[in-house]
Amino acid sequence: MLRFGVNRLASGFLTALVVVTATFFIVRLVPGDPASAMAPPTATPAQVDRIREYLGLSEPIWAQYGIYLQHLAQFDFGTSIRTGQPVVEDLVSRLPASIELALAALILELLIAIPVGIVAAVRRASAFDYVSRFTSSVIVGLPVFWVSLMFLWIFAFLLDLFPLGNRLDIQTSLTSVTGFVLVDALLAGRPEVALEALHHLALPAVALALPSIAFWTRLMRGSLLEVLGEDHVRAARAKGLGRRQVVMRHGVRNALNPMVTVFGLELVSLLTAGVLVEIVFSWPGVGNYLFTSLQVRDYPVVQGTVIAIALLYVTVNSIVDVVQARLDPRILATMQAHA
Repeated sequence: MLRFGVNRLASGFLTALVVVTATFFIVRLVPGDPASAMAPPTATPAQVDRIREYLGLSEPIWAQYGIYLQHLAQFDFGTSIRTGQPVVEDLVSRLPASIELALAALILELLIAIPVGIVAAVRRASAFDYVSRFTSSVIVGLPVFWVSLMFLWIFAFLLDLFPLGNRLDIQTSLTSVTGFVLVDALLAGRPEVALEALHHLALPAVALALPSIAFWTRLMRGSLLEVLGEDHVRAARAKGLGRRQVVMRHGVRNALNPMVTVFGLELVSLLTAGVLVEIVFSWPGVGNYLFTSLQVRDYPVVQGTVIAIALLYVTVNSIVDVVQARLDPRILATMQAHA
């Protein structure tokens, strides 16, 4: 197991290095000059050249790459051209908003997908099962960006049921302690602000969760149907146990195992998919920060954000693999056979 864990970490490190290298060079292929974008409109060519030299853009590309790796080894993602702040500090200040959105979407997924999947499996071939499968098949392929635009247009513009974006109304002030608006509002003893934050959070969270709800519903249904057909479940029925007891104790508990193992990956997936949702709803998270930085060719921010997300994904993926191998030795044998 130790050797397997070391191999997974080494594989994750190589993957991260590939992502770092690809991100570094791809960003520099984007048309535009960060020095020109940073300079004022009245700047002379000489002033632009000085800015370019200050940013290190006048060095050969391989020299820039070597310097960047040295800084990255010290967890220095550079300084934002636009804000003048270290990229790490900017990411840390915006990460709570992205996590809050991703967690809200994940909670919605679990509260809706698991019960619907259970009912669909228990009532297999019923009208409910057919409707849930058809609906899931339609929803699962919807792009998150398109869903967000439709939700914003229908529920915010046309029906005026939800705000257009941001985490709170413009006139509402709240002292940030944890960075999580809901938590800060409750710590400050302001439940009305917490309700306002939930009102702002609801629409983007549903837009982000909707395609995943369809996927998790189908996953729960298929996993439960497979478990209900196993020998230990048939033995439980033969002992005279009630249907509810058989389904919940012997069926659902075992059917949730494959979902638990990919729980961390789903959270990271929601963080990455949330980039598009944040852009549509003007949500002040990491995704919006990345989009704004792309517009002004802020190399350090684009590189730092993409690399941070990639490192998070690789780390969680490695942990999930180790946990899966720990829970089921058959998975470890399969992974070692393909190694």
